[in-house]
Amino acid sequence: MWSPSPLVGRGAQLGRVRSLLTGASARGVVVAGAPGVGKTRLAAEVIAALDPARFTVARAQATLAASALPYGSFAHLLPAGPVSGGRADGPGWAADALLARQGRGTLVLAVDDAHWLDPASAALVRDVVARGGARLLATIRTGEEVPAHVRRFWQDGLVPRLELGPLSEADTARMLADSVRGQVEAATARRLWRITEGNPLFLRELILAGALTESRGVWRQTGDLPAVPRLYELIGGRIGEVDEEEREALEFVAFGEPIGVDLVAGLTSPDAVRRVVDRQIVTVIVDRRRRLARPAHPLYGEVIRGMTGGLRARSRLRRLAEATDATGLRRRDDVLRVAVWRLRSDSVTDPAPMVAACRLAWAAHDVDLAVRLGRAALEAGGGVDAAVALGSVLHVADRPAEYEAALRRAAGAASTDRERALVAAARARTLHWGLGRAAEAHRVLDAAEAAIGDPRWRQEVLTVKASCHVLAARIDESLAQADRVRAIGPTAAGVAAQLAAVEGQAFAFTGRTERATAVADAAFATVRGWRDEVPGAFAELGLARLMARVFAGDLAGAETLADAAYRELGEPGTWDMGVIVLAALRGQIRRMRGDVGAAARWCRDAVARFGDAPAGFAGLCFGELAHATALMGDVPAAEEALAEAERRALPTYLAPDFPAVLARPWIPAARGDVGRAVEVALAGADRARSLGLAAFEMFALHDVVRLGAADRAAGRLSALARQVDGALAPLFARHAALAGDGAGLDAVSAEYERLGMALYAAEAAAQAAAAHESAGRVRAARTASARAWTTARRCHGARTPALATMATPELTPRQRQVIHLVVAGSSNREIAERLGLSVRTVENHLLHAYERLGVGDRAELADLFGPSARPPAVKA
Repeated sequence: MWSPSPLVGRGAQLGRVRSLLTGASARGVVVAGAPGVGKTRLAAEVIAALDPARFTVARAQATLAASALPYGSFAHLLPAGPVSGGRADGPGWAADALLARQGRGTLVLAVDDAHWLDPASAALVRDVVARGGARLLATIRTGEEVPAHVRRFWQDGLVPRLELGPLSEADTARMLADSVRGQVEAATARRLWRITEGNPLFLRELILAGALTESRGVWRQTGDLPAVPRLYELIGGRIGEVDEEEREALEFVAFGEPIGVDLVAGLTSPDAVRRVVDRQIVTVIVDRRRRLARPAHPLYGEVIRGMTGGLRARSRLRRLAEATDATGLRRRDDVLRVAVWRLRSDSVTDPAPMVAACRLAWAAHDVDLAVRLGRAALEAGGGVDAAVALGSVLHVADRPAEYEAALRRAAGAASTDRERALVAAARARTLHWGLGRAAEAHRVLDAAEAAIGDPRWRQEVLTVKASCHVLAARIDESLAQADRVRAIGPTAAGVAAQLAAVEGQAFAFTGRTERATAVADAAFATVRGWRDEVPGAFAELGLARLMARVFAGDLAGAETLADAAYRELGEPGTWDMGVIVLAALRGQIRRMRGDVGAAARWCRDAVARFGDAPAGFAGLCFGELAHATALMGDVPAAEEALAEAERRALPTYLAPDFPAVLARPWIPAARGDVGRAVEVALAGADRARSLGLAAFEMFALHDVVRLGAADRAAGRLSALARQVDGALAPLFARHAALAGDGAGLDAVSAEYERLGMALYAAEAAAQAAAAHESAGRVRAARTASARAWTTARRCHGARTPALATMATPELTPRQRQVIHLVVAGSSNREIAERLGLSVRTVENHLLHAYERLGVGDRAELADLFGPSARPPAVKA
């Protein structure tokens, strides 16, 4: 799977090293970095690009073995004794011998691992470079002891030292994609970046070992990392030899990370902990006055755990659990950590901690761990509480049918109102949200309501019913049900949070985005009082708040929320549905911004995690993929995605899955059948209206405007502008009302641009150009057409009917060069000097450009070609 890839993320360092090596007064550079960071690769790239007519390269590989021998690293480059006529004392004869090799070009000494140079070799390098007859390109390893005779290279000012750090997260993603020659899931790229800390060598070894697998065209890392013998060897070498006490300390830290320093010291000894910290194998951090130990590199922990045998590993885990139990579970995370250690050491005896830990793991969105803990609680005799805790997780773990039978059995064992309510709630979620069996879910809830006398637990049952209603687009029923719950009496924190989630989503779907945001914000303000009890409400409230921002036209705010949530869920990566939904919403936001290529990539990330069975949010994920690919003109891909959306959708998810309906008109539009597209969009608007989903109706009607039939949507959009909060609904209504008004559409385009909606801005500008042209305003038409063209260039290949008639500005390559230099702030004289032209010629180019673009001066030109326009290559 691995394929050689170009050097990634090192452009600036590559340029810097080349300059320090090849400049007129250059002497060279020492490149320093951790093992595997790419020092040797960087040096090799620089050497490969050297002009052989100007430079002669002499390579030396310093080694630990050769460091004990004078000139050991240069033995292959030197004669057996002093050269004829050379100086026999000191390093002079060796320097003469090296310089004699350079021929007509300047000598470049390329020394890898220079920290192992012996003193004679280091003196030789200094002598040769100091004479001015050669240049040095050396690499050294940080973390190793660098002898004084090597440090003098940069301390004495002979050559500078350049630090080469790890790859950034973005560069890690690029390297992974280049290596597999395909799309790598964003969450996977981030996870591997964190685990390897951006070390290219570690990344390469993980990929070679099969850490990534392909699903629906997307490469992902799932489950545990593979055992990598080469990686174990590399990291084992960095850890070095350890005695038994140090090994124990390392194992406790690896299995317990982050773990209290005092706890590890009590299990081993303070001296052992000090030694592994001093050797930089373990690092100590301070968190709220607690000193916590963790491996110095994330992969150290992976390797140490992998090298610890099963019996020994279970012993370490059991002792960690016993030691923490003995000190008392004083912190919230102690319950979860001890439960996990008990589970992994096969020492579970009490189901109650397992039930509590199951809920905590679900609250942390580690679904796989929550399932394992719930099963352990059930097997240990946890009864109804264990079945409910496990069932509550399985309905979001894409395995709802697995425990519906277990929950049905638990219902027979329920003997109190509390147990009846909890079992009914868990069964209803599984049936409605997981299996799409709405009628059966409501029968379960109705029966429980009739059997429960305690008002508190009747509220629990009715709250779940309200949640089912809002997902199924029965908005009025959901809000009425919420009122009914509150009418019974004061609500517990968990019930209040679930009701806020219901109302937040209901208000968002109906366009009352300000109320949706206020409800969600108020609930989040009390999150510490209910998150562990009802973790699902946290995600539902987040979804409501995010959708409200999208429907209001606050894409920047929505993107910030989606990015933060995706990072939180994607890091553990075990709650597939949560990551799926957030990836699809990221795609939706990028589509609205006009970046249809990024939208398609995010949606492919989402669908790669989908199983084969129908599931909630299929319409959102596959629908958004269909929408993005249709806008790119890829009809077969769009048709396939839409068919998958319809095949996989559950009837109980009408509201969140409505994006599949919004995608439908863009497939006939991509085929060129605009008339059919308009009819499909109007049908979608009617469907949204019948369900009371005003926010989606607004988008469907605006698509009619974008498709050129504004007269068929203007009245309804005007009404929605008074109903839907935010900047977007009034703007959509103005867009429809101003059809045929060139100046009005120019203003609409500028407003879309202000909101960050490049595709909408380009389409409105293209429509403005057509309106100006129909009215005979040639100059205004040219300006609008140029604006549409420059804006559409930022939409990465979007193809829509409005853009189909867009005219490309008739500019020569030289005029484009001049324009981009003007936008960059260069004066006419500076442009003339850079391009080798006269000032008069530059002025003539600008005048012709003004005429063709319909602008009057440099300010209007700069406004038309924004900073996002990529300047072309300029040749002097």
